[in-house]
Amino acid sequence: MNLEDYLNKIQRDESIFPMDSYHKKKKPFKGYYYPESALVFVEQRRAMIDLDGTIHKYSKGWNDGDVYDDPFKGSREVIAWLKKQGFEIVIFTTRASKGNAEEMGGDEGKQIRNVENWLKDNNIYFDRVTADKLAADFYIDDKAIEIKNGDWNAVKNVIKKRIKYKAD
Repeated sequence: MNLEDYLNKIQRDESIFPMDSYHKKKKPFKGYYYPESALVFVEQRRAMIDLDGTIHKYSKGWNDGDVYDDPFKGSREVIAWLKKQGFEIVIFTTRASKGNAEEMGGDEGKQIRNVENWLKDNNIYFDRVTADKLAADFYIDDKAIEIKNGDWNAVKNVIKKRIKYKAD
């Protein structure tokens, strides 16, 4: 049987899906269906937001790993606005890292649950909590230094203002 005869036989006698070829009633073949043509690609937008010093006031520092302070004023509302804009809200924190959790004698899952509970108690929306810095449209972080046009000297000057340093 040549290829053309074989294709005609499939169109006449069988479904294009092997699992359907066992049916007694056969439907006439109406053409090929390409699933990817029916898919609509929607790019997920993501906001990565640091917890400590950004949402959580963090007035006492690490303090045995507890999440103890109130959130900063306005954080809840801006995060809710970001969600309405279609962003996935990912809270990142080193509290969720394996190393910090082990230091506290627990596991990262427990730390993540503590953060999640604090966010829920304070009515702050989130999609997930992680220690990983994932690809995102932007990061909101109290420790961030913005670099513009690759100007590393400007970055150095910002760092000099924030830390004690040895003279050049």
